[in-house]
Amino acid sequence: MFLSKRQLHRRTLLKGAGVAIGLPLLEAMVPAATPQHLTAAAPVRRLGFVMYPLGVDQARWRPKGEGRNYEFSEALAPLAPHRGKFTVISGLSSDPDRTKPGFHDRALASFLTGVEPVKGKVQVGVSVDQLAARTLGKETPFASLELSTENNNGGAAHVGPVFKTATTPLPFEYNPRRVFERLFGEGGKIDPAASAARDTADRSSLDTVLERIQQLKQRLGPGDKRKLDEYIESIRDVERRIQVSSRKRPADLPEMTRPAGAPDTWPEHVKLMFDLQVLALQADLTRVWTFLYAREATSINFPHLDISMGHHEISHHNFEKEKLDALAKINVDQSRLFAYFLAKLDALKEGTGTLLDHSLILYGSNLSVPTSHSQRDLPILLAGGAAGRIANGRYIQFPGDETPLTNLYLTMLDKVGVPTEKLGDSTGRLNRLEV
Repeated sequence: MFLSKRQLHRRTLLKGAGVAIGLPLLEAMVPAATPQHLTAAAPVRRLGFVMYPLGVDQARWRPKGEGRNYEFSEALAPLAPHRGKFTVISGLSSDPDRTKPGFHDRALASFLTGVEPVKGKVQVGVSVDQLAARTLGKETPFASLELSTENNNGGAAHVGPVFKTATTPLPFEYNPRRVFERLFGEGGKIDPAASAARDTADRSSLDTVLERIQQLKQRLGPGDKRKLDEYIESIRDVERRIQVSSRKRPADLPEMTRPAGAPDTWPEHVKLMFDLQVLALQADLTRVWTFLYAREATSINFPHLDISMGHHEISHHNFEKEKLDALAKINVDQSRLFAYFLAKLDALKEGTGTLLDHSLILYGSNLSVPTSHSQRDLPILLAGGAAGRIANGRYIQFPGDETPLTNLYLTMLDKVGVPTEKLGDSTGRLNRLEV
């Protein structure tokens, strides 16, 4: 159901030919201040992935105990205020071919796909977020968002982890200014009227482009025609975005001006990117997103934590105390930032719950023990309730490290209304997350 900005009164009559006919109850008669994604009857479900690189100090990440009575670990302590809104999970692995040694490109490519990358070329599998985007993205201007705090586009360790097809990795945007402009236009602040005007102009331009392409195709061979057809498909996606935008009622959003660019410090950069994600979800611009704290094998440093070494150097700790202590401090800081995100989502009321209650967000790393590039027994946390479909507040341990992470993904897809039979190396669904 899509609502226009105007609301028809229930007593509206169709007048003509000397008669007045009362209208039945129409969608446009629902109060305009209550768009569908804010109703209690049919809350929108959203699927997100928040990833941090280079693993954890497992001894200080893993909670004590199990079930609802577990004790928070040092690394997860900042998340304690949101205990009832997430579940900690261990024992899941993303290692499709265990005969191969672990390395960054393998870990990154298989994390959301469950597929072993082909050496020497980009060939993996469709990632879980893009499977969801095929369905959930039909109702939003942007099928999905891919965001980071560093350039993640190009180079072996910079490709992925999101794949639209087996051979098509999606680029990540790391500049907050460009994210804002993509979502809300090039004005200095959020302006629904300006966005609508831009969409109208874009629609006219697309019509002209498509007309010229059809004329050009008549003069091309089969190979070039296929290339043009692929290009047309990307134009159709823009066209779909415009059509969806024109049907949606502009959301009431808080004041926010266009960012000048990336903040000077990494924590502020992460927070700003989280702020933009919250706005995108609040405005229902997307329901599927992936956010990378930093690129794979990043060498960012953490002066705010009094750490002088780069992250990648720290991760190859060889169990040296100084580096393990630094990694543990980084893990605490990562949790503190994720807690900031959860607090913002949980503060936004939506029907009888909150935006967090109606979302499902995986938070974790594609490595567990980074010094050995291990993809087994990954540090995973599942936040949000998927509109009442997940029982939270627990620590669940799966025995050993044989259970594929993709089994969790199949369960997550079910919970957001995108049932899928197989994903990468999946062997079935997890049955311990049920309400």
